Amino acid sequence: MSASVLLLHGWATNHHIFDYVRTKLPSQCNFITPDLPGHGQTALTDTFDPETIAQTLAYKLKEPVHVIGWSLGGLIGQYLAAYFPHLVKSLCLTASNSQFIASEHYEFGAKFASLQKFAQLFEKDYTRHITQFLQLQILAAPAQKPIVAELLPKLTQYGVPVGINNALESLKNNNSQPILAKITCPSLLIYGQKDGLVPVQAGLHLNTHITNSRLLILPRAAHAPFLSHPNEFALALTDFWHNYDYF
Repeated sequence: MSASVLLLHGWATNHHIFDYVRTKLPSQCNFITPDLPGHGQTALTDTFDPETIAQTLAYKLKEPVHVIGWSLGGLIGQYLAAYFPHLVKSLCLTASNSQFIASEHYEFGAKFASLQKFAQLFEKDYTRHITQFLQLQILAAPAQKPIVAELLPKLTQYGVPVGINNALESLKNNNSQPILAKITCPSLLIYGQKDGLVPVQAGLHLNTHITNSRLLILPRAAHAPFLSHPNEFALALTDFWHNYDYF
């Protein structure tokens, strides 16, 4: 039995970030891999609003899907699951949070100044700095270096994403906390203990507020568990799906 799986990438990357882990997931998966606005091949929009992006994705879906959202993509996945429950069979959030940028009321988001610095570096030399960023995510898993090296040409082929600054400005005050109680689909939360951008506390927070959720913490993973530990990530997700007889 085949099933559609929607993959939502993170800030400053594109859909190719999932190329390798896709090979580890069940062969019955029919992958849907959009680029977010201003990233990859998708044009820049006036504002980068997660709720609006979720609505746009929902209108394009032809059937219910399993959603996998990484980092910023996970934030959009939360809106999709909350407002379009008939279209989301299950939700997997990895290295994601309910508020992308930290504030005085939410400390688990990324610091705005740090993200601005990333944006400046990416605009200066995207290939160099996205390479360095991804290499940091696999420090505890050096065997994955060839995989990252294989992904990089596809990740960088479009140049620096034109929407990175637009997204940061739009996300300053975005907070999905009010909608978390609306998420009722089975949800798997996968986080890296060594993540320096989205701490495991963000996963604990979501686990507390998303009713039907379970939390998995990978001790040696950082901000991209599906890159540093693709086998563990895929096994956990596949077992999760099997528990609900999705495959």
